[in-house]
Amino acid sequence: MTEATKTLAQLKKASKLTRLAFHKNGPKSYKRGQGALLNALLANDGTTQRELVKTMGMDRGDLKGIVKKAERNGYVTIEDCDAKHTYAVKLTDEGRKVAEKRVAANDKTAEDILDCLSADEVAQLNALTEKLILSCKDKGINGKKKGRKVHSCHCC
Repeated sequence: MTEATKTLAQLKKASKLTRLAFHKNGPKSYKRGQGALLNALLANDGTTQRELVKTMGMDRGDLKGIVKKAERNGYVTIEDCDAKHTYAVKLTDEGRKVAEKRVAANDKTAEDILDCLSADEVAQLNALTEKLILSCKDKGINGKKKGRKVHSCHCC
């Protein structure tokens, strides 16, 4: 095993433990997928489905399912917009409360995880991870799903 492989294995382990810490400390009413939706709406309430697709980086079908679940749970309402086939998603009071609780839990968890580092070390960690992210993006690794393939058959 090379040093590069060992280093990235450590980074992967730290990432997994960080994710587990966030999951452990999150509010019990938080559900997978819906949390990302509530966060996006907390930043831009009343946004349209098209804008949410761009913001959240997922396809419309997946988003529609998440929005429907959040609506059934009482976190959001779906309202028609002026544009045809477009709706706005708005937080309910309960949804806003859950989203704000999630943000507070995330902030506390992040502070708990990073409290072993000095301010300079946190700045170095930020710079190094940003450098790794940019390196991956330069190599064509961006973490986004490939788009739909267009059917190019001229049989019809």
